[in-house]
Amino acid sequence: MASTQHTEALRKISMLTNLPPWQLEVVAEAVEPVEAAKGTVIVERGSDDGYTYFLREGEVSLEAADGGNKAIEVTAETGRNPVANLRPRIFGVRALGHVSGIRVPDIVLSAAGCNGRLRDPEDIQVESQEEEERREAESRLSFQLYHDLKNDSTILPSLPDLALRIRRAIDDDVSDAKAIAKLVEADPAMAAKLLKAANSALYGGLAAVETCPAAVVRLGMATTKQLVLSFALKEVFRSEEPMIQDRMHVLWKHSAQIAAICFVLAREIKGMQPEEALLIGLVHDVGAIAILNYIHKYPALGQDEAALEETITRMRGELGAMILRKWKFSSAVIAGARDAEHWTRNRIGEPDYTDLLIVAQVHELLRKQKLASLPPMEKITAMQRVLGEGATPEKSLEILHEAKAQVDEMRSVLRG
Repeated sequence: MASTQHTEALRKISMLTNLPPWQLEVVAEAVEPVEAAKGTVIVERGSDDGYTYFLREGEVSLEAADGGNKAIEVTAETGRNPVANLRPRIFGVRALGHVSGIRVPDIVLSAAGCNGRLRDPEDIQVESQEEEERREAESRLSFQLYHDLKNDSTILPSLPDLALRIRRAIDDDVSDAKAIAKLVEADPAMAAKLLKAANSALYGGLAAVETCPAAVVRLGMATTKQLVLSFALKEVFRSEEPMIQDRMHVLWKHSAQIAAICFVLAREIKGMQPEEALLIGLVHDVGAIAILNYIHKYPALGQDEAALEETITRMRGELGAMILRKWKFSSAVIAGARDAEHWTRNRIGEPDYTDLLIVAQVHELLRKQKLASLPPMEKITAMQRVLGEGATPEKSLEILHEAKAQVDEMRSVLRG
């Protein structure tokens, strides 16, 4: 049972004030204390560790990328709201003396309907009893997934061991192309896909390569690692239940299509790695896989097809981010899963991979003429960052049409 101390502390946090008692108790069970001595970095700038921090007492320094610092004294009023909560963090937080507080997993806040943000009173709507019951079931599902992931008892498939060994071998920077190729060859299907990729129009040279070591040399270590992970991910889109497997198949096709579009768009943007974009596209819906694997435990959530889609839309972001942290993927991959459908996401500067993912999804919705879920195009600012000022649906479709051959080629590579 959650401690009374934690429960009472949570009642003072603005975004949690109106939670029902059962939800507040579940959130309290997930609370982790924060105690920091002078000089300790409490929150690292640029990080996305999956927690929201609330400080209770002490003094901290907010540290910006340009070297600017701002001292903040923690008071009862400042402690009602999270500190440095934009993701990835644009400020670091360092203790200027002894600091105490708590941190709460983002997935738990999301399950409670908070998402780390204050809710606009104008957006709060009165729900029917059926809607309230559904929300409660969604919350309990999220809480169970959080608990199972934390305790390594989730029924979500793991990444294949071979892919993890290849990733480690390349990241350790001690293996050559021949050694990596030997690992790949342990899975003939993986080796065949890598050869197909190396000889595709996307990577092919003047002559075809016929051996796995030659394929690794042509692709390079970084590209080989990303492609191996991408090929291995198809194994995650599986279920023992025939009806769920049908949904998994549809989800894989969608993810592969979005990944292929991300890959092609990234080739046109300076500083972006196409294979990283490919990987981000493939895993952006991994939270949906988790929900589908657990839905049999919550039959009320799976009875209505349209309502199930709403459940997946609401829950998959933070669930996906937590799963990808568990799998030790990069912060860019994690951010993509969390904000894949944050259509009005706004930021200053050059486009990032999440922008690319949003644009890829808009492309696909435009192609299928499924625009009901989208806000007005001018509010999707990722379009301007990726495609340039004056980006329109027509320009978007024109770009997609011109890149169709490349998108089809990458989809073919993923199929193997």
